[in-house]
Order: sequence, then structure tokens, then C-alpha cells
Amino acid sequence: MYVVMNRLTVAPDQAGHLEQGFSQSAERMRAVPGCLNFNLLKEEGVAGDPVYLALTQWEDKAAFTVWTESDSFRRAHANAGQSGAMGEVHAYTAIF
Repeated sequence: MYVVMNRLTVAPDQAGHLEQGFSQSAERMRAVPGCLNFNLLKEEGVAGDPVYLALTQWEDKAAFTVWTESDSFRRAHANAGQSGAMGEVHAYTAIF
């Protein structure tokens, strides 16, 4: 399994916009071949700007790579940045 996490920090007045954008893409993400799971998590107890973690789990790195090179990926990210979120992406290979 391959896990990709995108840590997003957003201004408080844009948090709803970010959540709405991710909620609209959740079902589409779950239908992407090789995507096993998709979640948007909000960190608790953070002072200041809200912190989110977009978490995707994939069958393998190849499935993730195919998605990032697809038209679906480009469409899903066409409005990225409208919420002013600053992202930091990390990818992991599951050991067990």
C-alpha cells in the first residue's frame, strides 16, 4: 500500500471553502482505480490557522502515479489555491 498525505494550512475564514471543495471530490476519489481510501482530517487543538490532512491510500505507487498524470487529477486540482491553503505533501510506502 502507498499512502499520500497533504498537510494543508488555511486561513480561518477559508476553512469552509476548503472543506466544501474536498467534500465534493470525495466520492470521485473513491472511484479512482487503485484508490483505496480518501479522508480529510482536521487537526484538533491548533492555535491560529486551521490545519487539515488530506489522506489517500493507494494499492501501490504506480496507481497513485497514474492518477497524478490523468485528466481527472488536473480537473480535481483546477481550483486548487482558491482557499489560499498552503500544502506540504508526504508519501509513504506501507511496511505492513
